[in-house]
Amino acid sequence: MVSKKMNLTLNTQNGSQELSLELKRLIVAGWVGKDKEALMAHIKELGELGVPAPSRTPTYMNLSPENLTTADQMDVVAPESSGEVECVLFKSGGKVYMGVGSDHTDRDFEQYGIPASKQMCAKPVAPTVWALDEVKDHLDKIILRSYMTVKGERKLYQEGPLGDNLSVLEILEEIPTEDGLGLDDFALYCGTFAAIGGIAYGELFEFEMEDPILNRKITHSYGISVLPQYL
Repeated sequence: MVSKKMNLTLNTQNGSQELSLELKRLIVAGWVGKDKEALMAHIKELGELGVPAPSRTPTYMNLSPENLTTADQMDVVAPESSGEVECVLFKSGGKVYMGVGSDHTDRDFEQYGIPASKQMCAKPVAPTVWALDEVKDHLDKIILRSYMTVKGERKLYQEGPLGDNLSVLEILEEIPTEDGLGLDDFALYCGTFAAIGGIAYGELFEFEMEDPILNRKITHSYGISVLPQYL
């Protein structure tokens, strides 16, 4: 199996330092809504695209860590792809760091296979993380937010507190172990919120994680380019 080296910046209340992680796994959790009505809305949202309902919730998917990137540009092979803002936990050397990323997915292919539709796209993450220990006493108040620019028009795409979903600590603790892949040196995407107004496809995706208690924010964005095909 491959690994991915990630050079990140750890911002703490006492300053910042460079962080170099060698990640051996990328795990994407899905269907993590605590509000069953909101969870069903997200399942229905994807069902309208032909995506089958899950057999269990939450779900856990293993993808290649090679997909992780802090780049500000992404190439895709079809226009029907879009991002989803998610809290991302990085566990390495027994320590856990908290960042934010986008679970960019090929929506057209999603109806045929969810893990494959996610593996087809890069998985952007912001280059800055926080120490989980600094936020775990107010995790429910952390806010995730995303904006989508479609044909030059920027709009709020997703917004919600982590408290609306299952606890990221619970998601972390419930990672299945029967695959024998180990529980260290991985990145874990912890789920998302339904899109405001439904799933859209655009040329720019912005995402952020706000800590209103410690008054800080992590932001990142990436442009999306559709590669021409000659078939």
